[in-house]
Amino acid sequence: MEIDVILEADVTPAQVAELAQLAEGYGIRGLWTQNYSNARDAFMCLMPAATATRRIRLGAVVISPYEMHPLKIANAVSTLNEYSGGRGMVVIGGGGEWPGVLGVPYGKRVTGCGEAIAMVKRAVAGEAVTWKGQVYSARYFRSTWVKGPPPIVYAGATGPKMLDMAVRLADGTMLSDMTLPMLEPTMGHLRAALTRHGRAPASFRVSNFCAFHVKRDREASFREARRELMIRGWLGEEWYGPLLTAEEAAIVEANKNAFLTAFRTRSGEIKGVPPGICAKLVEGLSLAGNLDDLDRHADRLRRFAAAGMTENALRLHDEPAEALHLIGRELLPRLR
Repeated sequence: MEIDVILEADVTPAQVAELAQLAEGYGIRGLWTQNYSNARDAFMCLMPAATATRRIRLGAVVISPYEMHPLKIANAVSTLNEYSGGRGMVVIGGGGEWPGVLGVPYGKRVTGCGEAIAMVKRAVAGEAVTWKGQVYSARYFRSTWVKGPPPIVYAGATGPKMLDMAVRLADGTMLSDMTLPMLEPTMGHLRAALTRHGRAPASFRVSNFCAFHVKRDREASFREARRELMIRGWLGEEWYGPLLTAEEAAIVEANKNAFLTAFRTRSGEIKGVPPGICAKLVEGLSLAGNLDDLDRHADRLRRFAAAGMTENALRLHDEPAEALHLIGRELLPRLR
């Protein structure tokens, strides 16, 4: 299993280039920029890194076809791919914050995301795209300038219907905040889809968006991890339920606003939720702690690999350079 990293959206293009060089030096496979609505453009932030590096893959995650037409996504990732010498990547997903920001209803999410991926796959290969679907349409489109190996196009898919769509249309999928209780059911859906569509497992990449909070200061790590709990699967019951008792799960459900407030204010305190519950959530939904916890986390990543994941994308937060050093010097040797 290979390791990628995902950067916070507040990193400047110059800093992205520096971090990409650092990650490349440690043998990390790929570096992703996070696509938030109130942030710098995720593709443009990668352009300096494309010239500053030679081997590491570079991608934007997650791009929603609700914010950008599929053919514009294709042009953006193809430009990055050309500039980086064939190292471009993109994750296309049907969720995220953009529909709410733009006031656009989700509509036919699986259908729309599938149509977007199918159109992007054709466009990044330099094929003509004429499309009249349920959600998107296009005509007279062909990127005649596209040459060489195309970028990797992932679906942002975790649920059964989205995974089925991903297997049919994408190069791979990036799962969201996979927990150990979710692992076997999710991979079971994926294996069934591969069989159903006659696709060899080796032809399909399986990644996982995984929060990485490990620091030398253990309390700082857990404070950061608690702050981010709200966006771990958006604290859906499927994510937190198996980690807690029924009574504990009810407390989480009743205090979702406290988790959201902690995220928005960048606080590590979840008011109204006992610390023990927060500790269980942090342990189940992320990788946190200090160097003493890395053996346990490495074991979890090995279990992911044994289940069929080809890579894990570790989401970095504060002090990304220090996190990269910890990954390169401490975590990667434990995984080899």
